[in-house]
Amino acid sequence: MADIYLLTGLTLPQGVAHESMPGTVSRFISDCWQGMSRTQMIARAKQRGLRLSFRATAPCPSGETGVFEVRFNDGAVECLMLARLQRVGDRSGKRRQTSRSDVSRPPPRDPRQTRLF
Repeated sequence: MADIYLLTGLTLPQGVAHESMPGTVSRFISDCWQGMSRTQMIARAKQRGLRLSFRATAPCPSGETGVFEVRFNDGAVECLMLARLQRVGDRSGKRRQTSRSDVSRPPPRDPRQTRLF
């Protein structure tokens, strides 16, 4: 089974202003949470009409955190972000069923919390 990648952080490349990000990307980013899996990120992006691709900037051993280029494409505009993803190895070494309680859930939102952008 392939390794799982979990989100630990998102950032913009140096010299890129957050105002230059399209609204759909900004809303997608505000929906992300720490511990979200790469698969969940791709599914969320697809719901928002975005195509999402990841590319490692350097090899990342299992258990370590690596930096990935994340490209968002909505058909008209493409933008780039950097994501820190932790590589988590296959825990049991064999295929296992995932229960609903094992799935990463978004944290409760504080209504006083402002948007990221």
